[in-house]
Amino acid sequence: MMTAQGLVYLSQTKPLATKAADGTFALTLLAFDRIGPHQVEPWRITWFGPKAEAFWSQNAGLLKAGQPLHIRVEKLRNFTNGTRMGGPEFVVTATSIDIAPASHKRGQPVPSACISY
Repeated sequence: MMTAQGLVYLSQTKPLATKAADGTFALTLLAFDRIGPHQVEPWRITWFGPKAEAFWSQNAGLLKAGQPLHIRVEKLRNFTNGTRMGGPEFVVTATSIDIAPASHKRGQPVPSACISY
């Protein structure tokens, strides 16, 4: 199974918090990996369970467009939809998400002050 971690930035699409029929909490975020000045990759991140629910209840107000997040994800899949962004989107399941300071830049180590779940 593929895993990854890194820094992404939330898109303007609002986060979606839902519960499945069995009561499992799910948080879905659309974020972008800013590879270069004119290069971005969209990431659709879904996180399930009590840690995701705790993260949402404590940080929903911080989840605004441009907010940097340090993510750890698994089950990476590349989904191509020609009408969305004109190319592929990574679809992943989060294992953890940290809120990074708004001033955090790509390539910097994630500060220990990040909120971690």
